[in-house]
Amino acid sequence: MSEPPPRGAERDLFRDTWVRYLGYANEVGEAFRSLVPATVVWLSYGVSSSYVLADAIDKGKKAGAGFPPLPLLD
Repeated sequence: MSEPPPRGAERDLFRDTWVRYLGYANEVGEAFRSLVPATVVWLSYGVSSSYVLADAIDKGKKAGAGFPPLPLLD
């Protein structure tokens, strides 16, 4: 596991909390594929994909916040 963020640093919801384990949901689904209905496996992929998408959006917004807005073109 990664080191805790320095004191006063912003905590990353997708990396520093239990939410990060949602990214591994598809692995759990695959591990139990022979024991659970196929719907459960597909649901595990949905959970994992949602985590990845939410993390990417969060990181993109944070990266874009450091830049000035683009000028409007006439």
